[in-house]
Amino acid sequence: MLRHMCIYQLFYKASSSMDTGSMYQLRNLINRRDVTGPDDVVQKFRPHQQFLEDVTDSYIVAACLDVMEEGCSNKNNIEFVEKISQKVMDCFNLGVTENSSISRIRNDLEAIHADEQKLFAMRVNDHYQCALCGKCFTSLVWFKKHLTSKHHWKLHQANTNEHCNNAVGQFLFMSLLFRDTCDSYKMCDGARSVCNAHFEWLYDSALKHSKYKIWLWRMITYTLSILGFRESFEYKWNISVNLNGGIRNNIPNDNAVEIQVNNIKRELNTQGANKSYESAKQICMTTQVIHAIKQNLMRTSRTAKSKSTRPEADKSGDIMKMVEFLRQKGAIKNVCWNSFQNFREPLSGINAEELHAWIGEQKRIANMFM
Repeated sequence: MLRHMCIYQLFYKASSSMDTGSMYQLRNLINRRDVTGPDDVVQKFRPHQQFLEDVTDSYIVAACLDVMEEGCSNKNNIEFVEKISQKVMDCFNLGVTENSSISRIRNDLEAIHADEQKLFAMRVNDHYQCALCGKCFTSLVWFKKHLTSKHHWKLHQANTNEHCNNAVGQFLFMSLLFRDTCDSYKMCDGARSVCNAHFEWLYDSALKHSKYKIWLWRMITYTLSILGFRESFEYKWNISVNLNGGIRNNIPNDNAVEIQVNNIKRELNTQGANKSYESAKQICMTTQVIHAIKQNLMRTSRTAKSKSTRPEADKSGDIMKMVEFLRQKGAIKNVCWNSFQNFREPLSGINAEELHAWIGEQKRIANMFM
């Protein structure tokens, strides 16, 4: 839910109603009345998620149509799809280049970590001793000032990206990232989920989503550092659970726990005033067993199982309407949201020094409790 809330916080604004192809304008175009903005993403998750996916699909389809009009050979289907995909990515500048904010943050963190290792090499007990003149300091800040002023050390200074970015390209990058994460959970692809968690962690750091930021950090550290190779593989292998069968019907383990908790609450509510700690404990121990017995009886007696999944709505008409609207004024790559002229990529606001200090604090907390 927080993944989609990030996008609605950044790009769903009433002031962009006159911008061609903005989320707010397309919402009015196809009359999605149940889409109301970031405040209701949690309460009305499905309509907001569906609208976001439809807008993303419309941009991708429009870009593909522009690319195919330029001419592509379809002799080899794989090369044909790869060529179109690369052209669509180039159209919106979706690739991670050396000049992107992600590369800048990575380079800054590496340089800051290298400086920190040099400083801690001169740490003696509870103070810092200069290796050049032997002077001692108890404060790291004053020790840095001494090295830069007296010995002309050049410690790395993190830079921020101040230039404006294309809001359309950033919207599609975030939307495709979060869609890929949802697909990875549906297909139980733990390796892809952990890979995307790095990007999501950076976005949550930029947008100050502290709780989700810590959760993603712990997920990354467990799989890469804390757990062994075998345990990490098992963690990623069991990152989701399948309740209904089928390759795309997996749900995250957190959702499965939430379903189980709701089942327990439902059973407790049937007891009225007679519910107690002991009855709750018994229900927790027997709910899954009773459900398994029920499934076995239905299987042996060949009882028809009622449908528990809601039918999928056909949104192709809305997508085609948005595609036609987007292509009215020329190539899709020229679409620009005028109200986002001063838009800056969220990652450009990340201070690498503060992020490095936060990582160090999390390491100290882990060492304290583990």
